[in-house]
Amino acid sequence: MDNAEKNRSVLQEVRPKLYEKLIEREKEQQPSFDSFEKTETRDGNWALCIKKDGKVNRMNSTYRPAQEAKKWADQFTFQNMNIITILYGLGNGIFLGELLKRLDADAKVFVCEPDFALFCFCLDHFDMEDVLKDERVQIYVDQINLDGFAGALERSVHWTNLPSQILSFHPNYDKLYIEQYKDFLAAVENVNKMAKVNRDTEAHLAHSAISNVMKNLHFIKDSNYIPDLIDKIPDGVPAIVVAAGPSLDKNIDQLKNAKGKAFILATDTAVKYLLMHDAPFDAIVTLDAKKSPRHLTDERCEQVPIFSNVEAKNLFLEKNRSRKIWFRSEPYTEALYSEFGREFPPYSSGGSVATGAFSTCAALGFKKIVLIGQDLAYDGDVTHAGGVEKHIVNESYGMKMVDGVNGGKVRSRYDWLIYKDWFEDAIRALPEIEVIDATEGGALIEGSKVRTLADVIKKECKKEFDFAAVLEETGPTFSAEEYTKVKEKMLHLEKEFVLLRGKATEGKKAQEDLMKLIRKHNTSAQKEEKCLKTIRKVNNVIAKQSAYNLLDTYITGMTTEKVQQINMLSEDADQNMLQTLAISGAVYTAMIEAIDELTPLLKESLAKL
Repeated sequence: MDNAEKNRSVLQEVRPKLYEKLIEREKEQQPSFDSFEKTETRDGNWALCIKKDGKVNRMNSTYRPAQEAKKWADQFTFQNMNIITILYGLGNGIFLGELLKRLDADAKVFVCEPDFALFCFCLDHFDMEDVLKDERVQIYVDQINLDGFAGALERSVHWTNLPSQILSFHPNYDKLYIEQYKDFLAAVENVNKMAKVNRDTEAHLAHSAISNVMKNLHFIKDSNYIPDLIDKIPDGVPAIVVAAGPSLDKNIDQLKNAKGKAFILATDTAVKYLLMHDAPFDAIVTLDAKKSPRHLTDERCEQVPIFSNVEAKNLFLEKNRSRKIWFRSEPYTEALYSEFGREFPPYSSGGSVATGAFSTCAALGFKKIVLIGQDLAYDGDVTHAGGVEKHIVNESYGMKMVDGVNGGKVRSRYDWLIYKDWFEDAIRALPEIEVIDATEGGALIEGSKVRTLADVIKKECKKEFDFAAVLEETGPTFSAEEYTKVKEKMLHLEKEFVLLRGKATEGKKAQEDLMKLIRKHNTSAQKEEKCLKTIRKVNNVIAKQSAYNLLDTYITGMTTEKVQQINMLSEDADQNMLQTLAISGAVYTAMIEAIDELTPLLKESLAKL
């Protein structure tokens, strides 16, 4: 079996989607350079060469390619844990192969190959079986699945593994594919930036979020979650996502013409403007645990269904008398739902209520999503509808002129640019959804189709749609019988809190004792093992408690600085152990404090079930 047959057979077996798209598009491939060549090396191996403008670019050593690859891989540090490796350029796989030899079994490797024609050539001429089979590797190839690269990376990158991330490029790829390489670096930077935003958000909102979760538990009885409504949206009905950008003032009154012919989803910040204009909307989206209460003070909001995550501001949900639909859950309620056969689908809120609203519409199955009020730019100094100027800390940082929907340039800022990148990544990752930007002002969102709202309503809003009727026909997620069992699980939280506090106290003492022993350098292994055994048992019991999911989130802000060090190791075994124990001690202490703070709220919340 030659290389072409073997590689394609492996690809078909272990990466069937990639293989199917390869076969589908292979006939359409266009040569990217003068030619690709396979050259025998002096040590009897094979090297890849690319001929561009008459010049031969060697992608491997023509003397000892394997030795060159080993030397290249030596530049990276592999001793850390939870490593995510990102490689630009697959080539003939030899450099990737060296990385894989050094990585742990649970490592993740993302490979971005910018040249479809080169990928096909290497499949046909080099032995790539091992790298293609490796389950740690995710391969993204231009013209096949490269649009999914940023989204897949975003799902794996977390602020805790940023310090141990390895970013690398196959030699010469950065020179031969200059523009694509810039796009690759920008995509990685955006993902990492979002991870840092999420870190700061989690730390800032952790206490409020978990307090809200506990207060919101009683809503589970009569609520729904996104999967309850999937497949209940008629084909041909568009969704209109209403944000509160400055341009909303231009077309807000036209929404009256879309009533009953589209699903109009309002962000919480846009609601007051819609009500001021008597403009219709079918539902509200809210997700911020610390959202200002002024957005939903109008009594008319109380009768409108609300899409929310479980940790959203309790005050909003308490005032709302309509149906609550959860689009995302934190770990405790996600595990609770899962235990009863209800799985939350993958969901990316994107960090803002507008991106969250977009993801909600995508999850519901809408094939046309229309954006209005999504400026992501200033109108003069105005930031929001109604002529409002809302400024943020360090506003001048990262200000940038970007392309506008109406031509020319508009002024944006760093947080909006993050959301702009998010929308553009989402559009690329969801080619089955047509995204229409009817904002009529602000920044251009690449990949969207710019149209006026009047034109969209005239041409797209032709089918009758009654979201209230859809909800009326849809019962709560849990039947009365199921909810009785769900309630029992939630009531058990109080006992788990007592157990967890005791175990954390026990673990804290064992951790302190073990640190003293290690610092003495002359203690018996028996005493150290006894402490380690206690810590392992304590951690095992803690991890099994469903309440731990609540506490783990709650203490994020208290332990962020320590936890960021957890994957970073030195060559000193004792120092690594002391660092790990110090982190464990900080977590035990934070858990004890969290339980003491939350117990009164838990008792109050459980009494409402």
